[in-house]
Amino acid sequence: MKSILFATDGSESSENAGEMVKDYLTAWPEAELYVLYVTSKENYAYDYIPDVVDRHEDQIKKEIRNTVENQMYTECKDRVHFVHKVGHPSTTICDVANEKNADLIVVGSHGRGFFDRALLGSVAHAVLNRSELPVLVVR
Repeated sequence: MKSILFATDGSESSENAGEMVKDYLTAWPEAELYVLYVTSKENYAYDYIPDVVDRHEDQIKKEIRNTVENQMYTECKDRVHFVHKVGHPSTTICDVANEKNADLIVVGSHGRGFFDRALLGSVAHAVLNRSELPVLVVR
């Protein structure tokens, strides 16, 4: 395994997935890790309060990047790359995985909450259906 894409939204299930990624990095010491956070402008609130949504998304992005760089993967920092993209989450995850020639996509089983999943659908489920690459869904 040469490249892993770990897509995160900062949720508890993403944290669990991130912990599992550590095991993969240990098992494959040559593997590069791309940690992806996707900002979606498809949020209905963006139409009404874009400044507030942008500040909130920037804060989440900074927290995830800080956690990734300074807490989760300190022992293999030279192989970890943080990537931020704007777009539809599941499509963007698949596109970035292809761009980075990932051998595996790792995602958490669900994200920010029940209502988001009910209204928007599960990102993990969409990635499973869209991806041509192996996908590990972690609960």
